[in-house]
Amino acid sequence: MIDISTRALRAMIALGELGNFSLAAERCHVTQSALSQLVRKLEGDVGLQLVDRDRRHAKLTAEGQRFVATARRVMQELGEIELDLKEHATARKGRISFAALASLAAHWLPQVVAEYKRKFPDIELSMFDVSPPEALELIRSRQADFGVTAEGPGRTGVQSRLLFNEGFMVVCHKSHPLAAARRLSLADLNGHTYIRFARSGSLAQYLETSLRSAHLVDSGMEVNQLPTVAGLVGSNLGISVVPELTVPYFDQNAVATIPLLAPNLQRPIYLVHASGKQLSKPAEMFIQLMQATALKSWHRQFK
Repeated sequence: MIDISTRALRAMIALGELGNFSLAAERCHVTQSALSQLVRKLEGDVGLQLVDRDRRHAKLTAEGQRFVATARRVMQELGEIELDLKEHATARKGRISFAALASLAAHWLPQVVAEYKRKFPDIELSMFDVSPPEALELIRSRQADFGVTAEGPGRTGVQSRLLFNEGFMVVCHKSHPLAAARRLSLADLNGHTYIRFARSGSLAQYLETSLRSAHLVDSGMEVNQLPTVAGLVGSNLGISVVPELTVPYFDQNAVATIPLLAPNLQRPIYLVHASGKQLSKPAEMFIQLMQATALKSWHRQFK
């Protein structure tokens, strides 16, 4: 196999495009004499005349034209290899930050973060566990590269895509009459004491309208934090309705979790980033890992 250098490939491409040894040498950053010697050596190696020469011009022979066509393809492929290696090297170093709902940041995303750190230990990772409005503000101000949150479409300054729709679960004490059910409808909740989420919170927008038809008994307790709901339900002070990914907050020895089958009662979870911003390679790889591994396996548990 003939050993042809990239210098020779570039020299022949330059000669084919410029038709002049002097101009081709200038493009290749070598002297005209050096370029001429390079081409002659190449011709000797391949055993063919590739260039017709005169005092002013250099014209490719038929064999030279075929050689240059192939040389262009080879140089393009070499360029792609170089770019791929650079991107790979860049992806293994850097820093990413993201914002996430507290319910996701506590029990689902740590699995993804741990796997990512095993694969890419030199990439710094920062996470903010915040409400949806706070997540959007961190993204708009570029303090977070992206967010995994329940708001996105129609919000100014950001663009989003749906990751998945999250269902809801009824949580109650294991001694509660509903605890033995495999599935529950809204009608099944009639007359039971309900611990509600604060109307000002992000979860209320999904629950309040749907639960009106359930004729629940108000417990008088309106809370913001999931650990508080978990404590109240665990003490048998009422039932509540929570997103399915928040189930790990609840003591499975004391609390039953039952899927709620309610039309249109789902919480969309979006991937959100700043409008016009291209995510870095490390960020894209985190998102791919999130979608390909932990998300699917975790979400499948509730289907």
